[in-house]
Amino acid sequence: MDTQEKIMEFNQPIYFKDLQLICSCSDDFLVNDKEFQQCLKGCKWSTDGLSILTNSEDRRLRIFNIETDETDQCKKHLHRINEIKEGGTIYDYVWYPNTMQNNDNLKLILSTSSRSPIHLWNAVDGQLEATYRVYDHVDEVAHVNSLCFNWSGEEIYCGSYGKLNIFRTDRPGREFIEIPTKADLHRSIISTIAMNPVDKSIFAVGTYSKDIGIYGGNQLMYILRGHKSGITQLQFSPDGLKLYSGSRKGDNDIVCWDLRNVGQTLYSVERTVTTNQRIYFDISSDGQYLVSGNCTGEISTWKLDHNIEKSDGVESVLPLNSKISVHNDCVNGVSLHPTLPLLATASGQRHNENDDNDDDDDDGNKQILKDIDISLKLWEII
Repeated sequence: MDTQEKIMEFNQPIYFKDLQLICSCSDDFLVNDKEFQQCLKGCKWSTDGLSILTNSEDRRLRIFNIETDETDQCKKHLHRINEIKEGGTIYDYVWYPNTMQNNDNLKLILSTSSRSPIHLWNAVDGQLEATYRVYDHVDEVAHVNSLCFNWSGEEIYCGSYGKLNIFRTDRPGREFIEIPTKADLHRSIISTIAMNPVDKSIFAVGTYSKDIGIYGGNQLMYILRGHKSGITQLQFSPDGLKLYSGSRKGDNDIVCWDLRNVGQTLYSVERTVTTNQRIYFDISSDGQYLVSGNCTGEISTWKLDHNIEKSDGVESVLPLNSKISVHNDCVNGVSLHPTLPLLATASGQRHNENDDNDDDDDDGNKQILKDIDISLKLWEII
């Protein structure tokens, strides 16, 4: 398949008024193991825009490419090219940032899972390339809860209970810099990390205690507070001047923080989050649109107004640009193609007796199967 040929077919402006389904995949996520009530837990485009990575409840990362149907050149399908199995619940997973289209052998994935060290995988052949170990107070290997490469890919930032660890990517093992966070961020788990795309020395961390820390040169500069529930995702705007934060059950708002006036919010948007699992959002590469999943089977989109101002000190709420039904279950994953008007979505959730889903519970929940939608879909944005 000529992937570039396929991609150029959708080279058009983004408006987010509607979506046209290109292809979908569900059979690849079926499991026969009664231990798992299967569901997807997000999806992410590779930085070269040629592959989609998914995480699922069965502790597997799956990599998909978009291919042309051999019998009908107008049809596309998602082809699973690899599957990587972790030993426990996968807490976080990221693509290596410098995956280039002209290097078929350099597609790396970083993952962290329960009771395991950090793993660096080769997405092409599924082989383990490197292992990074964090140790607890009794010198036993401990897992981390969040991961992020710096923008060059030379460093790995890891968050766990009360601390940040920074590894050199080219130095696997247990050599790292440790930054304690217990004193400043309420003795909580660091649930998400994001790097500023403009000022490479600045990064942000979110915690399940609802705090957001802004760091510069590995030093805490500011703490942002205002969410009503634990933070599950952070993302900087492409210009690096704003930070978007989303949280889990109990707080439906995605908040836009103004980093030019630290501690001030510019506006918020409202989505539907009725679960403790991570419901992803994403921002278009031009900074014009925000898209988020919902627990209702829909995606919501907003046109980001860069000139919006507070009215009498009251935080503004952006109006919806569109709300589009895309799945029959919770849309937990949304990922915008890095350069083209394509959107990947992932769906599914645990269906428990009390319908209370927790992204950090490992095992032991009594689960009742219902009619569910476990699928990865690829959409053209109209």
